[in-house]
Amino acid sequence: MSRSLVAFLLLFLVSSNGVADLRSTKNFNANTIIGAAQGEKSAAPSTSNAQASDDSKAGQTANPGPAKKRAIRIGVAQIASTVESSLSTDGLQQELVNDLNFLGAQGVAISTDPHDREGALEQAKLQACDYVVFTTINGLKTASVGQKLGSVFNRGGLGAVGGSGQGRVELNAQVKVFQPDGATPLFDGDVNFRQNDTEGTAKGLMKTEARNVMLQIKKLQGSK
Repeated sequence: MSRSLVAFLLLFLVSSNGVADLRSTKNFNANTIIGAAQGEKSAAPSTSNAQASDDSKAGQTANPGPAKKRAIRIGVAQIASTVESSLSTDGLQQELVNDLNFLGAQGVAISTDPHDREGALEQAKLQACDYVVFTTINGLKTASVGQKLGSVFNRGGLGAVGGSGQGRVELNAQVKVFQPDGATPLFDGDVNFRQNDTEGTAKGLMKTEARNVMLQIKKLQGSK
């Protein structure tokens, strides 16, 4: 074989390999571009979902729910009494606070002397109370076993609500409700309660008073 023919064959082989390499490179580049495009397409929904989640959180922050209404704060002065010393008023102030709390208010115990009205009103003002309740037990009537008590305390401006008709102990209280900066009472009336023992009657009297006070305050606020 002549040298010219050998040179031609070598040139042909080199050219064929170059074309094959070029085609391989083009295929590799095309596959790479297609794969990258598919990856970007699949990643796009994830970015969109993240943006939607961020927008949802921003909407929740910008539109908070309605604020909870503040409970009415009612200062409760210590319970005073003008009846015989056998009736103890210990614990009745806390009973009234608890009963007001049960009815949705926020009872606040006022620690001043129950007869020091100005001092009690000043303390209630410092404790941001909306109203102040003063209670004086001014009637106690008892009956022996088998006897019945008629309701003798029936002049209640706050509405007299009695207990059991067969009760042998009846208590009456004068109740006055003030605003901390007011000189005259918003309400001034009596409440009474009747049951078979003194302790139960006193607790029932506090519950009756709490219901009447809340009723009157709601009427007052509804009329504004």
